[in-house]
Amino acid sequence: MSSWANNAIIAKAKSLYGNFLKEDDYDRLTKLHSLPDLVSYLKKQKNYETILKDVQETSIHRGQLEALIRKNAFDRVLKLMKLVYSKDAEFYQLNIVKQENEIILSALRSLIAKESDETRGKLPLFFNVHTDVDLEKIIKSTSFDDLMAAVEKSDFEKILKPFYTKNPDMIRYLDIEHELEVYYYKEAFRRINQHYSGKLKSDLKSIYETRIELGNIIKVYRLKKFYKADPITIKNVLIQEYSRISERKMDEIIQLSDPDTILKYLSTSEYQRFTNDKDYVYVEYYAGKIKYDLAKKMMYFSTEVPKVYVAFVILSEIEIENIINIIEGIRYKVDENEIKQMLIY
Repeated sequence: MSSWANNAIIAKAKSLYGNFLKEDDYDRLTKLHSLPDLVSYLKKQKNYETILKDVQETSIHRGQLEALIRKNAFDRVLKLMKLVYSKDAEFYQLNIVKQENEIILSALRSLIAKESDETRGKLPLFFNVHTDVDLEKIIKSTSFDDLMAAVEKSDFEKILKPFYTKNPDMIRYLDIEHELEVYYYKEAFRRINQHYSGKLKSDLKSIYETRIELGNIIKVYRLKKFYKADPITIKNVLIQEYSRISERKMDEIIQLSDPDTILKYLSTSEYQRFTNDKDYVYVEYYAGKIKYDLAKKMMYFSTEVPKVYVAFVILSEIEIENIINIIEGIRYKVDENEIKQMLIY
């Protein structure tokens, strides 16, 4: 890729990021008490004015709003992907693999819950033109057989086949979720190894290794705190192949009797440099803040397109999570200070 093309992509990423919500926006959003007020505020923001311009504030459902926000984020990532005309283009398409995973998992949740066609229709149809699997068939699946037909001759057929069952009550959702996540990271490292070398290759691998480690720690915390899961169950859902945390150290974390002490591990690990004087109430917040700080640093200071692109995707994901947390906070009438504790910016 030419230096001109590199500069164009980086400039575009930074321009799009400049339209993301700021601290003042979050302060205002957390003070709102209704979904129409939230939509009205977002419609005035440059990042959301186009996607929400035809939305009626008083009639939109929160599920519809979340779908539009996700579509908006995907459209912006797609704008960057379309600027890439180099041999490493498939690296930039990793976000599509992640989206495919999420859509398949959404379909599985619908099968398990025996949801109606109306509920199933909330899946993101906008994604259909960007994937090799038959999304239309996935959305309309009323059985595991339908789902298998929808992913026929794709990598997902191989992933789902060992878990095939005619009984929705026997679907091993957590195991399938794990295998899809493993597939995503295998693709990430395969594409990095194939297209990059030297420090750039090392830096990109480090980004994904960090995501894996933080994701593993969150899984341990949630499974221990909310589900009282045993160590074997916990270990089986972790991504172990690419983690820099040794098996012995991870076993120590899993064996902690109080899941809240996992925060103490983070504060004494290599991630301690990201600690400030804020009281971290949630492990998810701490892990998210680490990802945010790393991504923001890359966005501002990196001159290498793959790193800026990954940073943009991470920051976009975090903004989606922030808005959804605010939507849920409004729905359940959560105090604005509690909502703020869940936001990362």
